[in-house]
Amino acid sequence: MEMEPDFLDRYQRQLSLCEVGLDGQRALRAALVMVVGLGGLGCPVVQYLAAAGVGNFVLVDADRVSLSNLHRQILYNQKDVGRFKVEAAQEWIQKQNAQIKVSVYTEMLSAKNATAFLALADIVVDCTDNFAARYLINDACALANKPWVYGSIAKFEGQVAVFNALMKGAEGENQDMMASEVSEDSFIRSLNYRDVFSKPPGEGEIQNCAEAGVLGALAGIIGSFQAMEVLKWILGLQGLLVNQMLTYNAIDQSIVKFQLDNNSDRK
Repeated sequence: MEMEPDFLDRYQRQLSLCEVGLDGQRALRAALVMVVGLGGLGCPVVQYLAAAGVGNFVLVDADRVSLSNLHRQILYNQKDVGRFKVEAAQEWIQKQNAQIKVSVYTEMLSAKNATAFLALADIVVDCTDNFAARYLINDACALANKPWVYGSIAKFEGQVAVFNALMKGAEGENQDMMASEVSEDSFIRSLNYRDVFSKPPGEGEIQNCAEAGVLGALAGIIGSFQAMEVLKWILGLQGLLVNQMLTYNAIDQSIVKFQLDNNSDRK
């Protein structure tokens, strides 16, 4: 895949990293990332991945921009109110870099279309705000053997994890190449979301952002964590958040990582 004519200048700071270099930048250029939900989390995910040189996106969201979105969904402005979020995001990406390829879908992810959408992607980023979408993403990724990056925010707290990724060895050492380039024979899959949380919470047990509220900057922090996990996966860097979850509290600026247990029948 051809690099941008100005890539040496554009990505100089990344190319200087021995963990990235020219091969890593080419891997970013070739990668196809699917982002489900272009709200508070999806905006920074798309912005940082596009700026880093990810060359292909599939954006899925049926919502339009509303005035109440603007305090945390910083990809949009007042002129975008009423537009489909995916179309505004596509425009932003291609202003950032006209060579990035973007496919947009102004429909909800569903059991009918999830398989077709996931077939296009190397990795999926869940930027939704409801459990129905999250379990759908998880189950579709499990069937398609695709890794996905989870993120969630409410009030002053957020969570990030990576599910269904290929790992080296029984201890879950991170992979050193993209999942599409390795054999399942020498790798094992990390836990998926349903392994940890076998059933969704009952109706009304957990509030979403619209009900509980959220501080806008928190979306930027957690979305940036998600973008970093995607970059680490594409580049084959160590420390991927597999079989563990990172939690962040904005009030006391605390970050806690803890191991996840398999609570399902899949051992």
